[in-house]
Amino acid sequence: MTSISKHADQVIGPSGAVLTLADLPSENNGRWMPLRKAQIITAVSGGLLSLPDACALPNLRRGIQRLG
Repeated sequence: MTSISKHADQVIGPSGAVLTLADLPSENNGRWMPLRKAQIITAVSGGLLSLPDACALPNLRRGIQRLG
């Protein structure tokens, strides 16, 4: 698995606003809406969050396990 190391302090999010680690969805969110998923994808592709860190998020991990 390829890992993207953290190197960015902020990226432009899917809505056009600045996105930082503090802006990412929390692990306590019950259901992730499409915007929250898009924020995670943008954070990984922009180098804000590593791929292993994103995959470790509980809601995302459950989705990966369920969908394969």
